[in-house]
Amino acid sequence: MTTDRPFIGVDWGTSRMRAMLCAPNKPAPTKDELVFSDGIAKLKKPVADTLFDAIAPWVEQYGKLDIVMAGMVGSNIGWKSTPYLTCPAELSELRSLATKFEENGHTITILPGARGTNAMGQPDLMRGEELQILGWMAGHPDVSHEDRLICLPGTHTKWARLQDGRLESFATSLTGELFAILKDHSILVPKLTSETATGFQNASFLKGAKLADQQPNGLLHILFSTRTRYITNPDELGDPASFLSGLLIGSDVKTAIDNCAKPNVIVEVIGDPALGDKYALAIENLGHTCNFTDGNDAIYSGFLAV
Repeated sequence: MTTDRPFIGVDWGTSRMRAMLCAPNKPAPTKDELVFSDGIAKLKKPVADTLFDAIAPWVEQYGKLDIVMAGMVGSNIGWKSTPYLTCPAELSELRSLATKFEENGHTITILPGARGTNAMGQPDLMRGEELQILGWMAGHPDVSHEDRLICLPGTHTKWARLQDGRLESFATSLTGELFAILKDHSILVPKLTSETATGFQNASFLKGAKLADQQPNGLLHILFSTRTRYITNPDELGDPASFLSGLLIGSDVKTAIDNCAKPNVIVEVIGDPALGDKYALAIENLGHTCNFTDGNDAIYSGFLAV
């Protein structure tokens, strides 16, 4: 890959694809250098067609550009299956396990994922988040060799432990997916009406997060309080969806910090600002220091690093 021209970086996950125009001398992508499309699980067209439709304006402007891809596009439900880097791992080795091929005149590189054993002794996998972690490390060289707990919120939230500049271990929680299922397909949250469509409420969220902290082993029981508190005292509860989000994210944060981190660890949240703010609320509610990095900036820095 030449370094004097732009290249296209594509982070293609289960629920969303984001492509960005990358250049070594440009610190971050602007809004017109970001393109979003369907995730691997939602495709209406073949992977190649979806990709080339999305990047067509850049190809028209710059010609045939190199493309570097990460995420579920390299999984067994993606385009071409790539291997995994085994933890503990030096993330600088990602490119050594990449799959490279030619398609429609472009040189395409699909990066591997990462695999390891989580704190519960179970096998765990990630695809795409490892590149965001590498990007965060590249942007924070002064602290990237310190112990850190990295939180990457999403449909399948990842909690990764960094130690001595390596990805030591990580764990996955289905917080986002479970929230969507319970909100839309259970009786816990009432269907939207003019009375319940109030939008996200911090106060309701924190009530849920604090209850999850107080009852760390009772998630299956306290989930039902989303319904019972709404029925018995709706004014006290506030927004049921926000309360449910607080229960799930609060439980996720409590479990991850207890299982994956050392005492007084600093938590680095990397992701979408709206969701990252919710995790930051729950993390700070537990008394931990929390920093935030925009996920677009982290993945961009990760593409440059490889």
